[in-house]
Amino acid sequence: MLKLGWQEKWTLRYAVVALLFLALAGFEGIMMRSQLISPTSLAGMEAAMASLRGGSQSGPAELFYSVITVHPIVGIYGFAYMAVFGAFYFLVPFLLNKPVRHKRLVPINFWLQIGGVLVCWGAGFFALFNATYTLYWPLPVAYDRVPLIGSVIFGLGLALIEANVLLFVFNVFSTVLSKSNPHPYSFRQFLASAFGIPRLLKLFGRKPANGGEVNYNDLPVFVVAVGRGSIDTVINAIVLLAAGVLMLVYGLPALVQGIMLSPGAVDALIYKNFFWWGLDMIADGNVLMYAAGTWYLLVPLLVGRKLYGESVVRTVILADLLVSMGVWSHHLLADQPQPFGLRLISGQFITCGEFFTMGLTMFAILMTIWLARPVKFTPPLKFVLGSVFGFAVGGIAGITQANVGLNVVLHNTQWVIGTHGHMMLLGGLASLLFAVIYALIPMLTKAEIWSQKLVSVHLGLWLPGAVIMADSMGLAGIEGMLRRTLYSGGEYQLHMIVAILGGLIMAAGFLVFLVNVIRTLGLKNVLGLVVPEQWLSPRPALATGIIPAARLPKPAAVSVTVIRNTPK
Repeated sequence: MLKLGWQEKWTLRYAVVALLFLALAGFEGIMMRSQLISPTSLAGMEAAMASLRGGSQSGPAELFYSVITVHPIVGIYGFAYMAVFGAFYFLVPFLLNKPVRHKRLVPINFWLQIGGVLVCWGAGFFALFNATYTLYWPLPVAYDRVPLIGSVIFGLGLALIEANVLLFVFNVFSTVLSKSNPHPYSFRQFLASAFGIPRLLKLFGRKPANGGEVNYNDLPVFVVAVGRGSIDTVINAIVLLAAGVLMLVYGLPALVQGIMLSPGAVDALIYKNFFWWGLDMIADGNVLMYAAGTWYLLVPLLVGRKLYGESVVRTVILADLLVSMGVWSHHLLADQPQPFGLRLISGQFITCGEFFTMGLTMFAILMTIWLARPVKFTPPLKFVLGSVFGFAVGGIAGITQANVGLNVVLHNTQWVIGTHGHMMLLGGLASLLFAVIYALIPMLTKAEIWSQKLVSVHLGLWLPGAVIMADSMGLAGIEGMLRRTLYSGGEYQLHMIVAILGGLIMAAGFLVFLVNVIRTLGLKNVLGLVVPEQWLSPRPALATGIIPAARLPKPAAVSVTVIRNTPK
């Protein structure tokens, strides 16, 4: 068995569970593509799910819309967030040379995140909650259209997830701010400096209050990105927590006492703006700033050269944070009740700012690699470059649809969720998380990746598979195929066949990755992360009729050596 420290073991546990959720999200994607090819293709599964519920069999539409509701929850909060939690719980203390501030929260975050995601998942699969992930008002509480018990269960799971995210961010901020060297900073100072307020005051000749500003030159660039990105994460968590609580406020009285509250008490358009302002923070905080910070950390480590333009990228992260506050309306460009000024300024013009900040980030890391030539294309570096490609393709698709004119055609089609959404999440974010896993395994275990050839096979299957799937969905969208819609007449069948082929190619790449990781760590070591170690310890054979089993000596406890990490 590998001898791992407490922190290393929890980081790997987060990674293992994140990969399990990725597999589940992939299975759900295959299910939905299968139904779009043939709505009756999952009739056997529908019958099995109905028997588990103890009720009548649901139709293909109910299963499709319930799966599409929980699919992003599993993919984002199950896969992406679990991977980010595990990686950041190791990297932030490692870079700051200090322990996690509240160690007890690490396992609490682990189990609460798993529990919240599974509760939401159960609301879809077993209670057929089918409001779709947008949760537009008043759909989640439209008592005659959405299963009431599913609405309550989903709201509970969503509230649990978002409360747990707030606990995680609290722990990260506490770790960064605890006895910071060379200066102890307060949260208020850190927050003000994150938005550049002290800089702005200096421009007008005023001294910053509360003892000045945080000197970000004292902190690693990665920690700066985590700090600023976590502000968006907090906003996202608070907004979606409010949505979950609102669902419970309306659902619980109806479920327990039959009291039907009027959904008209909440303005649908204001709710929609509030909801998308928070939901969009996932893309801006968890994708743009977190991804940029991870690039800023990994690339210099992998090529052995200082980050190009390091002093400038700190300002780029600040620009990302400021831009993220005002881009939510690009989700509402084709909604006619939305004020045109918001659609034009927020949805189109401010959104262009993300295109420039992401471009500057890519330029900085690519220049770092270029100036470090010759470089060795290690497993994480290969996937870093793959993630750059994925974000570039998905980003170009995003800026294309963030146009008041073009969005009339592209809005709410498969183009949005395919060429933009899935390319960003699978081609960009997932590839980057694979790079982090490939980099962390040698750091945590001192074991080199078992096969370099399998790494290349993984990349050669994953990235082309993502492109095939995303682009086939995008082409269907250009031809008019709506997202969040089940077609029963065989429309766009060829596009969906190609999309499912791309998904299966990605699945093959994922299996190759799992084989490589298991061969690197050993099957017992992987299982030891998720089951008690004594279950894997060899037990003495029972002597036939001579020594009773109860009197046999107990297996010796497995000792764990705590490894203390210090920066090289």
